[in-house]
Amino acid sequence: MLRLLSALSVLSVLLLLTACAPFFHRPLASADRARVQSVDVRLVVAQESFMFSAQAPGLSAATGGGLIGALIDSSVQQSRQKEMSAEVQAIVGPLLDYDYRDEAGLAFGELLAEPTSFPLKIASSQVLAAMPDKAVHEARIAATKTGPAYLVLLLQYALEPGLGAFTTRTSAFLWQAGNSEPSYRSATIFQTPLGGGARATVIRRLTANDGQVLKAVMRDSVKQTLHVLGMDIAGARSGGIRTARFNVNGTWFTLAGQSFDELPGRVVFRDQDNAMYTVRNVAP
Repeated sequence: MLRLLSALSVLSVLLLLTACAPFFHRPLASADRARVQSVDVRLVVAQESFMFSAQAPGLSAATGGGLIGALIDSSVQQSRQKEMSAEVQAIVGPLLDYDYRDEAGLAFGELLAEPTSFPLKIASSQVLAAMPDKAVHEARIAATKTGPAYLVLLLQYALEPGLGAFTTRTSAFLWQAGNSEPSYRSATIFQTPLGGGARATVIRRLTANDGQVLKAVMRDSVKQTLHVLGMDIAGARSGGIRTARFNVNGTWFTLAGQSFDELPGRVVFRDQDNAMYTVRNVAP
């Protein structure tokens, strides 16, 4: 059964905040970093299945100012999801059986087995289907005065049109010392190409052996996002300019930004809006 994304307030917040990327990034000050002894991590994945992007209006904006605005044209695209449902049902229905939250939980388990993979000690981690209600959320923030810091990650995932790439967009917020305002916030975008060929060919490749390839991509998106967040939280400095190919609503563009990490087959950089990217360095 096709379960397209409905109006989810938490994702609306994510999209709006990410669209304001120049004002969204707040580095973690060294004094605040020194005070964090451990952190409780909550990854919120409000979707029940994939979001399928429609062609965005204003796509040319991606080649001018920051790319974020073009990416988050998807807030407009939501009204077009019903028009696409028949096509999506026929072409990518087999992908809807795979649960991102399950793979995210496994990815966290693997990360917790490697305590040096994240700069902050993770006291606990949970993958949630929704944000805690207001009272619980505020109580958890207040508890940071004497307990672990509180890191919330709001994540949205999507398949680009034509199944050219898998993309996640994550907004991160860190609260500590009982303060109502987060001491750190950021936007991170992960993307990996899904290979060429007809859609049916891509689907067969993703779902073969009980979805081995698709599940691996999902887990990798969590690990790479946390890796980039960890570097930013640790105060990693940006280096030289790097470029990467990036799929925006089915169209490939070349992005450029200041590199702050080198990984095999992957480019990690900040764009002019201070959004962070981790992108496979592979030509489409």
